[in-house]
Amino acid sequence: MYPFIKILITGLCVAILAGCGVTKPSRFYILTPSDDSGPPAMTTPGPAVGVGPVSFPAYLDRPEIVHRSGNNQLHYAGSERWAEPLKTTFTRTLAENLAILLPSDRVTLHPWSRSAQPEFQVIVNVVRFDADADGTVVLIAGWEVIRPGDKTTVARNRISYTEATGKLDYPAIVAAQSRIVQRLSQDIKNRGQIPVSANIER
Repeated sequence: MYPFIKILITGLCVAILAGCGVTKPSRFYILTPSDDSGPPAMTTPGPAVGVGPVSFPAYLDRPEIVHRSGNNQLHYAGSERWAEPLKTTFTRTLAENLAILLPSDRVTLHPWSRSAQPEFQVIVNVVRFDADADGTVVLIAGWEVIRPGDKTTVARNRISYTEATGKLDYPAIVAAQSRIVQRLSQDIKNRGQIPVSANIER
């Protein structure tokens, strides 16, 4: 019995080592803002804008990048991972884009201190932000701009963007997601009625 057990254990060890040998190394990704070099020189600091809170569906609260493999099926890519929570990189990228587009050097992330309360606040509710089995990226979200002081809604919109990458390639998918966040930023800039002057009536 003893030789049999020894052979069995040896076989299991070989199988485990073989399995470890084919494990893919993880790759990590973040979203990136517009490739503009930055906001132009300003004589005024621009509007004070707070970005957030940004809400995400629970299925995206994972380190793995997700794509849809069917109408009701999700696939989490084990070795293709976000370097930080997707909501974090999304929010920061949106804020960096708005700082470039408005332009303003007074764009802050939620939460902020009471003494640093912005003149305008951008709130985003993401419903979907993933790719389908063909690599087409989809963002569905609603956003609104409010005045935090009196909770007045300045503007709101619901958007649905798609961008095809042509294949299920994760670097291409993340690059497309970055471009879609840029489109969202542009929509907020165009429709959000945030003035570029720092001299804002209160």
